[in-house]
Amino acid sequence: MNKTDETIHEELSPIRKRYFIIDQIRGVAIVLMVFFHLFYDLTIFGALSINFSKEPFWYFLPRIIVFLFLTAVGLSLSVVHEEKVQWKKFFPRLYKITLLAICVSIMTWFMFPKAWVYFGTLHCIALCSLMALPFLRFPKLALFIALSLLIPSALFDKNLPWFTLSHASMDYISPFPWFGVVCLGLFLKTKGFHTISLGNGKVLSALSLLGRHSLKIYILHQPLLFGVLYLFFRVIKA
Repeated sequence: MNKTDETIHEELSPIRKRYFIIDQIRGVAIVLMVFFHLFYDLTIFGALSINFSKEPFWYFLPRIIVFLFLTAVGLSLSVVHEEKVQWKKFFPRLYKITLLAICVSIMTWFMFPKAWVYFGTLHCIALCSLMALPFLRFPKLALFIALSLLIPSALFDKNLPWFTLSHASMDYISPFPWFGVVCLGLFLKTKGFHTISLGNGKVLSALSLLGRHSLKIYILHQPLLFGVLYLFFRVIKA
């Protein structure tokens, strides 16, 4: 690579360079999510008996998953829009996530009419991505917001109100306090967290691969899992 090529590469790197730690965070979240939904579905079909709201492991696991996803959202937003907001990238991504969030609501409404998802993880990511834009250039303010939302929630279970419907949603992720995690991701980027390198071993490479395709896996894994288990418990085993 000659000097001119190096200069061009450096100029394009804030937009084109992919930081593996962000993909790996998403990858870990994907693995944990599939694990959680497998046991959730097994409980639905009566193969297991798990109280997901009272057993500590199963209570905290989905919250860890959401924390990882939203941290990655904050980091990714800061990296992609480091110099200025790249509207040609932001809006297509926002439209895609919003459309998929609507699809999740429709699909769960048909499959689980008493517990359908009206404001889940994708809904929260879409809204929080919009909410984060004013704070991209103000990481200290983002940290203040993060602490203001997360500390009262974690220590005192106090959160700003957000709308709820009469039924208990299978996946309800309010932007309060979860927007605080996105803001935490914005702040972590300024500390170079996104540049951390854990190596390129087989496990990390696999996590990076999962992270790069996290949205597709997020949408497809549950219908596939549920479909396979339905076939086994309701058709083959019946």
